Amino acid sequence: TGRPFVEMYSEIPEIIHMTEGRELIIPCRVTSPDITVTLKKFPLDTLIPDGKRVIWDSRKGFIISNATYKEIGLLTCEATVNGHLYKTNYLTHRQTNTIIDVQISTPRPVKLLRGHPLILNCTATTPLNTRVQMTWSYPDEKNKRASVRRRIDQSNSHANIFYSVLTIDKVQNKDKGLYTCRVRSGPSFKSVNTSVHIYDKAFITVKHRKQQVLETVAGKRSYRLSMKVKAFPSPEVVWLKDGLPATEKSARYLTRGYSLIIKDVTEEDAGNYTILLSIKQSNVFKNLTATLTVNVKPQIYEKAVSSFPDPALYPLGSRQILTCTAYGIPQPTIKWCWHPCNHNHSEARYDFCSNNEESFILDPDSNIGNRIESITQRMAIIEGKNKTAGTLVVADSRISGIYSCIASNKVGTVGRNISFYITDVPNGFHVNLEKMPTEGEDLKLSCTVNKFLYRDVTWILLRTVNNRTMHYSISKQKMAIKEHSITLNLTIMNVSLEDSGTYACRARNVYTGEEILQKKEVTIRGSEEMLLPK
Repeated sequence: TGRPFVEMYSEIPEIIHMTEGRELIIPCRVTSPDITVTLKKFPLDTLIPDGKRVIWDSRKGFIISNATYKEIGLLTCEATVNGHLYKTNYLTHRQTNTIIDVQISTPRPVKLLRGHPLILNCTATTPLNTRVQMTWSYPDEKNKRASVRRRIDQSNSHANIFYSVLTIDKVQNKDKGLYTCRVRSGPSFKSVNTSVHIYDKAFITVKHRKQQVLETVAGKRSYRLSMKVKAFPSPEVVWLKDGLPATEKSARYLTRGYSLIIKDVTEEDAGNYTILLSIKQSNVFKNLTATLTVNVKPQIYEKAVSSFPDPALYPLGSRQILTCTAYGIPQPTIKWCWHPCNHNHSEARYDFCSNNEESFILDPDSNIGNRIESITQRMAIIEGKNKTAGTLVVADSRISGIYSCIASNKVGTVGRNISFYITDVPNGFHVNLEKMPTEGEDLKLSCTVNKFLYRDVTWILLRTVNNRTMHYSISKQKMAIKEHSITLNLTIMNVSLEDSGTYACRARNVYTGEEILQKKEVTIRGSEEMLLPK
């Protein structure tokens, strides 16, 4: 009475894994040994027991001694009891030997303190129809130091995941070494290993990666200050700058592992940096200090404050003191150079005096250009900074040119050009009236300008017509060129009263392009005025 089969799979077939060439059991065990069971293969085959290849065993089911591809598919065991047909279904699934991946989920190498637990998880991923054998080899395997747990995760619809977890509750020094997880499926084999290091106690060692005094350059996008650290377990890391937590002093400071990153380096980043390392649970502490020097490219103070005024004019024969104040780290040195102007007396004027001309490095004994009285250099605290002040004293100003002061250190070089234009004209522009003429005499006006500073020199007559000032050009002009200046002479012979007016010398500033006028009021006296009694 009741069901003929011990397990009934009438709705959903039971999966049976098979390997070709090996024994396959269809486990349709019966509740009574005298029940007759028939084995059918979908759709129309019937497998008849022959006592050799197909054997019926009421306690096991049907035993197929040498399974082939023909047994792959839906197999059904059928039995009739009291006129009722019972069926239990099995789906054979051919097993493969593919191992997709094997991994140890613990980082390599594994580091532990003596007495702590070791847990290594080996994971093998295979297709759904693959089964594997997982074994471990490890240093004290013969004494079975480790326990191993295995499980399979079949929740994934595409793959099986097999786990083998090796555990040693309290590691000792003898447990250090290589741990290998081996995975085998038929002829397929894969393995993965990791090394285990055992330490007796927590420790920290810290050394300078390079030297104790480090250097970088202001303006660098990023600088990494790092120490060589060996420690276990991983210590807490704090960086100090001059005794205070660095990352609290500036958002430009970032901690990365055992390194301190300084973004957008400035001169203020120079100082003493200390790394504090601590493993508080083991009461282990270490620290080490490095000094960072931030080198700065030289800057010339006078160049920074200059708003590019007109070049200075230096009176002919005068003694002049030229200075350059430079700042940089390391302290820069200052040298002086001379670029002579290209004198050409055939020209009506000189062009810009350019420092593209050949230059000469100066020393106190130089006989190039103007006579040098002295060249000195001294250190001075200016605006709270230790600056280098370079001084060049010109004993006798006679030759126009350009003096350059050049400040240099290991980071770089910066220069400042000082246009040194000699003038034999007060302020570089002078108008002279020989005497106020009387009707019938000659009017003689002269305009002298510095030839490096002015061009397009001409005399004009200013007249007011309908409340507008008109400029009238004058043709009777004669030019005289000297070493340092140009003189434009205006002579009007046998003047009349109509020649009275405002005479102006007009010139254009070479550097600014601005037109400059210097005026002279001329009033011609009538000849009869000279005859009147005083």
